[in-house]
Amino acid sequence: MLRLRSVQLAGSIARRLLSSEAAATTKESEVRVDKTALMKLRKQTGYSFVNCRKALIKFGPERLPEAIKYLKELADKEGWQKAAKLSTRQTTQGVVCVASKGDVAAIVEVACETDFVARGEEFKKAVEEITNATLQAALAQKTAQNVSAGQILSVPASLETTKTAEGRSIAEVAAMTVGKLRENITVGRADMLFAQPGVELRGHAHPKEGTATMEMGKFASVIGLLRTQEATSFPTERLAHQLCQHIIGMRSESLGSPPEDAVPKKSAAVSQEAKAPLEGDEELNAFYEGETTEIDADETQLLRQAFMLNPSQTVNAYVKSHGAEIINFVRVELGADKKGDE
Repeated sequence: MLRLRSVQLAGSIARRLLSSEAAATTKESEVRVDKTALMKLRKQTGYSFVNCRKALIKFGPERLPEAIKYLKELADKEGWQKAAKLSTRQTTQGVVCVASKGDVAAIVEVACETDFVARGEEFKKAVEEITNATLQAALAQKTAQNVSAGQILSVPASLETTKTAEGRSIAEVAAMTVGKLRENITVGRADMLFAQPGVELRGHAHPKEGTATMEMGKFASVIGLLRTQEATSFPTERLAHQLCQHIIGMRSESLGSPPEDAVPKKSAAVSQEAKAPLEGDEELNAFYEGETTEIDADETQLLRQAFMLNPSQTVNAYVKSHGAEIINFVRVELGADKKGDE
């Protein structure tokens, strides 16, 4: 009889405990949180709605710094642990991303394990966040850079201290993306590019696999252009795009010295080229009809290479015809540095 009562008592206690836990869970789900504080917490940390809500229930809207600390510790525990476990896996896929503004630009290379992840929106979103952070860091630091004439200065951004708009470091964004996608993800480069004032930096990635606002691909290039007063009306953006395509496709290795091109014979064709449609890159540039020196098909110096859209003229001749000057360029290929190390 005593044993039966003991069993009944234990069962009663267990039911009460389960009931209390269920009530606590129900109570937590019914707790109303300050929506303004919730949005602020999400904006500052970038973490999920569920985790931000838990942090607010735990600390309240008046203790946001403690809530942020709690969320970061939770993220470290969940994200960094996954990153450490997956860090030995090879990353052969991914994208290179470019962004520019005036005389400042950014080139970012982020690698992952599979092409499936590389083409996913979550991965691209992380790459865009990292690239924006790198570009903003470059804009903040450009006045402190000493850039020589004819130079595009490349400075690596710190993965630990460079912050995104959400207040996360580049390294933290990568780690959190590892946690979400369960693949090893590495930031191969996050380079800030600087040119002298007046030089316009423009970038292009190929093939286009990016977002609505940012170009990404397996290859990328950034070119520095200077337009003169005699420049044609052909848009700088279009000119830079063509030249970046050429640099990627023709594998230009260095700027080189200008060849002795012949002077164009028919300047009237300038307006015809300027009026050419701006859509597509297959059209030939009929503007130049003069003679040029013999062009070496194996040339790797950009200025001496046959221009991709019109092999009868050099890149130097084409750029000069538009009253422009190439200051320098940068070309990046996904995984190229790793190949060089092998």
